[in-house]
Amino acid sequence: MRKIWILLLAALLLGCTKTPAATEPEAAQEPETAAAAFRFSTTDLDGNPVDESVFQGYDLVMINFWAYWCGPCVAEMPELEQLHQAYPNVLLLGVIIDETDMDETRSLIAQTGVTYPVLYAKGDLAQLAQDMQYVPTTYFLSPDGTILGEPAVGSNDLSGWTEIVEGYLK
Repeated sequence: MRKIWILLLAALLLGCTKTPAATEPEAAQEPETAAAAFRFSTTDLDGNPVDESVFQGYDLVMINFWAYWCGPCVAEMPELEQLHQAYPNVLLLGVIIDETDMDETRSLIAQTGVTYPVLYAKGDLAQLAQDMQYVPTTYFLSPDGTILGEPAVGSNDLSGWTEIVEGYLK
């Protein structure tokens, strides 16, 4: 537990994220340019293959990029887990962007109670991660892989995530 508090304090001092002002989701907006459906191929932390076919059967997909050294990322994980439990029609995927300390990553996943799938950033997921300036960053997609609106940059609490998810589910 002490390690988590140290990580949180370090993140606040070092700024692994920029917390944006609350914004409404842009679900009703059309994308500026027509984009191909998002495709990826990676593995989960147990080595099982995962691709965009996991989107099928859900009303909304959330892809949350995070790092074990990012205090705000770790702090929001229990609330993301609550969201995951509350919305079985929403697929929540965690994507770890830094594989340098997988023992620490696995420990944090266990400590925070996360049961949603956590994936490695490979292929298109790695490209999205490289394009990000801050973690956590969360993308919202339709089940066909279309990226919806702008990504949510920064951490959020359960009520904030619920508001965003509800906006996309309307």
